This record gives sequence, C-alpha cells and structure tokens, in this order.
Amino acid sequence: MAERLVRRWRRAARARVLGALTATARWSPPAAVEGALTACAPLARWSPFERTTRANLRLAYGGELDEARIDAVARGVRRHAARQFATWLRLAASDERRGAWIDELVEVDASIAHLDAALARGRGAIVVTAHLGDWELLAARLVRSGRRGAVVGFRKSNDPSAAWFETMRARHGLRTIPQSAPPRAVLDVLARGEVVGLLCDLEARRLDGEFVPFFGVPALTMTAPAALARASGAALVPARCTREGARCVLRCEAPLEFEASRPRAAARTAVLERLNETYERWIRAAPDQWAWHQRRWRSRPASDAGAETSLQSTDTGLAAR
Repeated sequence: MAERLVRRWRRAARARVLGALTATARWSPPAAVEGALTACAPLARWSPFERTTRANLRLAYGGELDEARIDAVARGVRRHAARQFATWLRLAASDERRGAWIDELVEVDASIAHLDAALARGRGAIVVTAHLGDWELLAARLVRSGRRGAVVGFRKSNDPSAAWFETMRARHGLRTIPQSAPPRAVLDVLARGEVVGLLCDLEARRLDGEFVPFFGVPALTMTAPAALARASGAALVPARCTREGARCVLRCEAPLEFEASRPRAAARTAVLERLNETYERWIRAAPDQWAWHQRRWRSRPASDAGAETSLQSTDTGLAAR
C-alpha cells in the first residue's frame, strides 16, 4: 500500500512539474528554455540512466568504441535529450494554429515520396520509426503537411503525466491509440487511407515479441508492425526525423513489404530483421540521438545459459497476430 501511494505521489508530482514547465514555455523564448535545459543536462551524468547508457553502448559496439568515445556519445545523449524535451515543451505550449515554427524547424526531404506512394495505394501506411532524433516532431510535421492519422502509444493507468503527451499530440491534430487497444482501432485508421505511427525499436514485454538480432545481439522485438501490415495490406514505411545542425530533417525509406507468399512466421521474422537492420543503420549514423538509456536488451532468449526468460504478454491488444 505504501509503495503504491509513493508511486501515485511521484506521478502526480511529475504531472505538476510538466504543467508548470509548459506554462513557462508559453511565455519564455524557446532558445532560453533550451539553453536552461541543456545547462542542466550534465547532472544526468550521475543518474541510473547514465549507467544504462554506457552499458548498452559497450554491449552494442563491443570493442568498436574506446572509453573516450563512449564518454563523448553519452555526453551527446544527455544534450540531445535536453534539446528534445525543450521541443516537447514547445509543442505542448502551442497548437495547430500556432505551429508554423514546426515547418521552419523540420525540413521534409524529397524521400517523403515513399510515404505518398504508399498512401496512394488506398490502404493507408504504417510509419515505423525509432526513439531516434525527435519522433514527436516527426508526427506533428506529417500532420502539418496534410498526412493525417494517429500514433500508437503506451498509456499508463493512473498516470497524469502520461496524459500530458496525449494532450500535446492532440493539440497538433494527432490522435493517440493505446497499445492495449484492439487491433481494429489501428485497422480503422488505415482503412480510411491515413497514417499510423509506430515506435517499435525498444523492448515491450507487455506485447507479443520474438528475439531478432539488433547490433548483433538477440533483442526482444515487438511483432505488431509485421502483424498489422499483414492484416491491413498497408506498407511499412521507415521514417526518421533527426537533427542536422540547427534544423531537423524528416526522411523516409522504401517500404518493408510483408511477403504474403512466404509462411507467416518466416515472413514476419524477415520484416522484423530488416526493420532492426534499418534502425541500427540510423543509430550508427547518429548515435547520440538514440535512447541508449532504455534497457533494450533486458530480456534474454530462454536458450541462453542462466538467462532471463522473456515473458509473453497475455494482452491481445495491438500485439495480436
């Protein structure tokens, strides 16, 4: 009971802090907000997140990075997280009517043609992206460019701070579909010819997954992207929005097609392997812009000696095949 009360208090406190920061962002110059958060970024050096970041870098890169390079990437991760949070506060403090700054900040590359070609098929499109660069800006920029739809997100129960993200997206015309929702919620969006955004680079034990190599290490990877592509016939379009200097650039890649002619399990695995390969390529190009602080390789295959057996969720929601 005491532990639950402490968690509830922490969530409420976090929500109040987010609300106060959003109010501050409404009248503060964006550069000042970003500068203040960036100045505080070094404090995260002594947090548990920093230890996870460094452990993940050593696991993923093996002997490719020396300690000096690991220090540099970890420092970049902290700085990027601060700049990213400043942008989210700006998103929360504005709305569609006052969002012209998004167009100025995010350049849409000509490769957006991949997404438009997929949408032209009339089955909608599943934009698959990673916790790289700024995925919230990616979604907001797509809406502003006329490519409307929804994103799938984890909704924590009794957590008002989680609602902050959904409200932020809604202010820019973007609906959030909970991961626990039935697949029909996503399929309906696709049936209308719209875009569904999926963040599927991290481990989500509550969803169905299989172990697929990621940086050469087996990683529990959610099967939802392949399952939804198979059920809807929509194309999986990899897209990312990464910082390049003072601006961000939104790029898309050719769709990862679900090969319906292959056995279902083999086709699903093939899609997930290509998706993880795509994410790894992106991350290697901009390592300081990925969420290294997340426990990506927490679960281990049951066959690993002394390893932790992954738990398959009983939630049939968006993990349904």
